[in-house]
Amino acid sequence: MGGVPSRLSIFNIFRKKKNTVIIRQSVDFDQRLLDRDAIKVVQTITKAGFEVYLVGGCVRDLLLGLKPKDFDIATNAKPEQVNKLFKRSRLIGRRFRLVHVMFSARKFIEVATFRSGQVKTAKSGVIVRDNCYGKIEEDVVRRDFRINALYYDINTKEVIDYIGGLQDIESQTIHIIGEPMVRFEEDPVRMIRAVRFQTKLNFQLSDEIKDAIHQQASLLSNISPARLYDECIKLFHNEYGFAVFECLEKYDLLKHLFRQTHKNDFIKIALNNTSNRIKRNKPVTPAFLFAVFLWQAQNEHFEVVKKKQKSTYLAMSQASEEVIINQIKQVSLPRWLTARIKNTWMMQDRLEKMDPKKVEDILLGKGFRMAYDFLVLRSQSINPELKSIADFWTKVQK
Repeated sequence: MGGVPSRLSIFNIFRKKKNTVIIRQSVDFDQRLLDRDAIKVVQTITKAGFEVYLVGGCVRDLLLGLKPKDFDIATNAKPEQVNKLFKRSRLIGRRFRLVHVMFSARKFIEVATFRSGQVKTAKSGVIVRDNCYGKIEEDVVRRDFRINALYYDINTKEVIDYIGGLQDIESQTIHIIGEPMVRFEEDPVRMIRAVRFQTKLNFQLSDEIKDAIHQQASLLSNISPARLYDECIKLFHNEYGFAVFECLEKYDLLKHLFRQTHKNDFIKIALNNTSNRIKRNKPVTPAFLFAVFLWQAQNEHFEVVKKKQKSTYLAMSQASEEVIINQIKQVSLPRWLTARIKNTWMMQDRLEKMDPKKVEDILLGKGFRMAYDFLVLRSQSINPELKSIADFWTKVQK
């Protein structure tokens, strides 16, 4: 990626304020990479007389010539003031009070008010409330990584850098803002975000971040399983899922998300398959990856249970339930998802038997396609002996 593109006609203006060097970098971004709805939101808030910027990951990605997935906005307007400016908007959050400006059932632009560094923390050090509003200079230092603390003024076409984010993009290095040990204690999820950004951008983590992660990985147990579910989707539903998996293992973070999961060829091929589907704009479901991650544990549990349970079906069902229960203690899984995971596992035995009398019912049955894909990837990795069976189910669909 090579840092900030030179074709952007860049110049820097330095000025000092409270011992902070502020860099204003003139950048005329490719309009094709900008989101028109985000620009409309910025223009509306500006017209109302408030200070407002594009901020965070979208600015970082634009500087790298990437198309941002999300566009976030920061302003000095209070959430209630922003909410009044847009008919289709809603206030959300307790820990962080935000506004979502809605453009469709699936699309919204998130607007946050500048916050001060004052936060309320639990005894564990985790932030439980952060609704003290402040100025942009204060908002900068409460963000996580320097590469995510860049602001873009669409009127002057300038990237504003208070903290060294532009330098980090040039050097392809990720530094946290403040002391890593303290910042990870405040929000342990920052550790897995660091890994995700490292892999996505092909950057290096600073030595301070690496050391802090090794020492504080266990703090992820302080995070609610429901929040970790959302973070896991971000970790693995992308074009670099297996690289993320390996980094989580490297930094001893994986066991705090999936203690029953250990790397094998099935996981590798499934993550790479998911990444390829995303590249081709094909649909993916987290149920499939969770089923893959927990398959080995399910098999091991089944071997134990079947010694006491004569019925193979009941043994499979019991083993599945117990593995899923163990997993949701770490990462919460919605009921619809656990139902699909269990169904995929239970169907493997039916697919392997290839009973001629049941072929039609299986083909028409709910969840066949996911169970079939699961079987095919097994045959291509940990169970090559199943190749003829996978070929059979491929042929009968034609």
